[in-house]
Amino acid sequence: MSLRNNRDKKAALALAIAGGGAVRAWADANAVPPRTAYSWSRCPEVRALVGRIRRRAIDRAIGRLSKHANAAAETIRKLADSATSEAVRLHAARAVLADLITVTNYAALEARLDAVERRIADHAQHQQPADHGASDRAG
Repeated sequence: MSLRNNRDKKAALALAIAGGGAVRAWADANAVPPRTAYSWSRCPEVRALVGRIRRRAIDRAIGRLSKHANAAAETIRKLADSATSEAVRLHAARAVLADLITVTNYAALEARLDAVERRIADHAQHQQPADHGASDRAG
């Protein structure tokens, strides 16, 4: 099997794993020995690709949910305002507060992660190896 074909097969395996598929089922469906498929599934490049695929899927889902977040919040507000039962109003109010806390915590965590990633990138840029040729020539 060619290196290019292996790379394509590993990418297909990563896609299957990211989608919740079983390694054995993928191996059987793609005429790859199960031991090979299991070995590939543990290699860093496949694990990293699985992570990237899942993050992309989650980002798309968050985008779709965000599009409807205001309407959902308004629906909860209307339920809280119009409910005749105090229990329903209380439940709706708690839902608003719980969701607000969750979203706020997520946004704060996202901001902190972005800051850490920027600091790492800045640090990596400043750690570029210097030109040692000048000192070699001076001696």
